[in-house]
Amino acid sequence: MSIKRVALVVAALVVAALALTVPAAAQDWKGMGRMAGKVTDADGKPIADVTIKFELPGRGGTSGKTDKNGKWALGGIAAGNWSLDFEAAGFLPKSISVSLPGESTRILPVEVKLDKPAGPPPELLAALNNGDAAFKAGRYAEARAEYEKALAHETVRTAEASVRSNLHRQIAFCLSREKNYAQELLHLEAILALEPQNTDVKILLASEAIEGGLIDKAVEVLAAVNDSAVTNPDIFYNIGVSFRNKDKTDAAIVYFTKTVALDPQYVDAYFQRALSYFGQQKLAETKADFRKVVELAPDGAEGQTAKKALEQLK
Repeated sequence: MSIKRVALVVAALVVAALALTVPAAAQDWKGMGRMAGKVTDADGKPIADVTIKFELPGRGGTSGKTDKNGKWALGGIAAGNWSLDFEAAGFLPKSISVSLPGESTRILPVEVKLDKPAGPPPELLAALNNGDAAFKAGRYAEARAEYEKALAHETVRTAEASVRSNLHRQIAFCLSREKNYAQELLHLEAILALEPQNTDVKILLASEAIEGGLIDKAVEVLAAVNDSAVTNPDIFYNIGVSFRNKDKTDAAIVYFTKTVALDPQYVDAYFQRALSYFGQQKLAETKADFRKVVELAPDGAEGQTAKKALEQLK
């Protein structure tokens, strides 16, 4: 036989040998043994659908998942020191080693606890980041959907009230920009349910109710606001402007008056109240407010306008 033919025969024998040995190696982890266990969280609650990778080092392995009760079982395995890797959404992965001394040995159930990562779960953090990015880009409906997803997350439902309040507030901001005032008010009311003494939210709720034409709702909310709790005159002023923009001049005058009572130097409030009085043809009150504007800001835009108005009202 030639050297070339011998080489071909040897090569063919090697290939055939490999074909026979590879399947055997791939199944080398199989046997008559068995192991089982349960996966729970830190509080002992079972975790379903945990992916478990079983490997007998150097001999192969398989994979499986926990059932709805967090339990798993693996039969038909060889004895040895098995490596088990556990992975589940929202939990830190965990690796352990389990010794099966013999295929006829029945070992105790393997109890494994998985811990949640420090800080927000990845899917919650993603929803918050996506919401913030969409909000900054002006995609308010998209941002709202992400914030709503975060609000419904189990971690948020059991978190401190301030966390839920902040998400309701972000959703309300989105709805305001979408001009969906009725739904916005529901989220602002949800904040008040968590923070019943929050005057700023009451004022915001009233302002947005006015903006949405829900005047009765605004009046109802404002009736529950203690004026002494308001220290920023801008709050009263903004309410006044909201009423004036809706041609509710009586209500507007009430809040411009509250503004100057809190800050007697508030030029814009006198100016807006003068315009409101003029719309009601209350000329004496109009002139008095325009004179106050000229007194406080003679060189400002409002002061110049007030001067011209006073000349025409003589």
